[in-house]
Amino acid sequence: ATPRAPSTLLAGSPVASAQVWERRCAMAALSILFDRSGPLPVLPDTPPPQLSDLDLDRVIAAVTAGEPEHGRTPLTRFFRLPLTDAAEVRYRQDVYRDLERPSTRTVVDRWVATMGEVRASAELADSVSNRAERDGWALHGASLYVTAVTELRAGLAAAAPDSAALRRLLAHVDDYTHSPGFDAVRTDADATAAALAGVEYCVQIKGLQVKVRRYRGEADYGAEITEVFGRFRIDDPARIGAEPPSRPGLRGVEATVLDLVAYEHPDVFAELTRFRTRHAQYIDPTLDRFDDEVRFYLAFLDHVSMCAGAGLPFTLPVVTDVDCGLDVRDTYDLALAGSLVALGEPVVRNDLTLDPDERILVITGPNHGGKTALARAFGQVHYLAALGLPVPGTQARVGSFDELLTHFERGLDPTHALSRLEDDLLAVRHILDRATKRSVVVLNETFTSTSLADAAALGGALVKRLIDIGSRCAYVTFVDDIAEIEGPVVSMVATVAQNDPTIHTYRIERRRPASLAYAAAMARRHGLDHDTLVRRITQ
Repeated sequence: ATPRAPSTLLAGSPVASAQVWERRCAMAALSILFDRSGPLPVLPDTPPPQLSDLDLDRVIAAVTAGEPEHGRTPLTRFFRLPLTDAAEVRYRQDVYRDLERPSTRTVVDRWVATMGEVRASAELADSVSNRAERDGWALHGASLYVTAVTELRAGLAAAAPDSAALRRLLAHVDDYTHSPGFDAVRTDADATAAALAGVEYCVQIKGLQVKVRRYRGEADYGAEITEVFGRFRIDDPARIGAEPPSRPGLRGVEATVLDLVAYEHPDVFAELTRFRTRHAQYIDPTLDRFDDEVRFYLAFLDHVSMCAGAGLPFTLPVVTDVDCGLDVRDTYDLALAGSLVALGEPVVRNDLTLDPDERILVITGPNHGGKTALARAFGQVHYLAALGLPVPGTQARVGSFDELLTHFERGLDPTHALSRLEDDLLAVRHILDRATKRSVVVLNETFTSTSLADAAALGGALVKRLIDIGSRCAYVTFVDDIAEIEGPVVSMVATVAQNDPTIHTYRIERRRPASLAYAAAMARRHGLDHDTLVRRITQ
């Protein structure tokens, strides 16, 4: 009558609804994601468009790939709400540092794995049709939960976390394990499991007839058969066939046997049913939400570990509410780096710096020289830092922001009524209407559909307006004149090889625009420079 272990039954469980997070926020009093005493924010149902512009949608998909839900909030939703307060960012960073320590990580990994089995057991208890089996899965899940909570308390106490969030969690678990509610679940689960363990019965099979009755001390023919056929035992793992998969939901003879066993032991199985009814909601709301939230950290920790194995550095940035400018060393476009590593290609890293009195990075240079990748890295660093997570690079200092606004050139949509220039103008207007002194703006190749003179005029006016607002901005443009605008504007240029200007280095340096040097080199390489053309025409 003991249910099979659910560890092989996790793949097909349903995903949590969008209301799971809101329900947990209303019930629990402690969060390891938000350091707040009042209501917690609502996680967006849909990803913001900035994630697509910055290629962070690909990164998040890689981070959350294969994450089982089992009644939890979909993991991707936690990546859709950057924080605007530096103190709250540091609250998360402290948790991340604790989880980087093997002693803490081991405890939390064991908790998450066991709670996955608890949730799977609960789902089975709600889905299988046989009443005794339903009640058995409910008891199995509750017993696992009691073990998980007990081990979490002991493990966290031994790990002695430094973060305020995990210290509060430890205090809560300590109080909870001494509460009457938890003690009732533990005591009832132990008593019911002990009563079930004492159930013994006989199954007699004769032809197609199966009889079930109480055990009365008869000889165990199973042991005798095992001994007789032990000589044919195969100990070589390579020769042992795979066991058939274990599936929940007893049917036919199995279900009938269990019903007959329950009939022969009515008191034990009545107590099993009473246990399920009495403890229908045994998971503590605070621990339920901890189990939900901690996966956010664990998933990114695993991704960082994988990247580190490929030689890609990460660092927890210094984040302040004071306008400290920007200083990120050896950074890179995280999405592009993943593709390059998969292809066995090197990843070129660059620095991003803005002094407190500098506001706009204008990035120019040859096409396919790494300008857009650097602009994406600029946005990625700010966004990941605002999530309280490490950023690509070896060291970083970042200011907090109220909103990240982006506009990247997209391909033409034949069903769209507006021209590309109209799209650009509307997008820029939207950004200027929303941007504040605390905003971060990333612009990539705006106004490319118009003439050079118009692009210079429009781009110049856009940069001057952003200077007036005071936003921090990275602006990729083909118009060199924009980088020469006076004021808090910093010029960065995609460089080429010194011995051959047609070869990209993908290094982006702070310096004045290269003007037409790259175009002239390409023209000479293909015989299209002025002197060659004149010579060919006059021949």
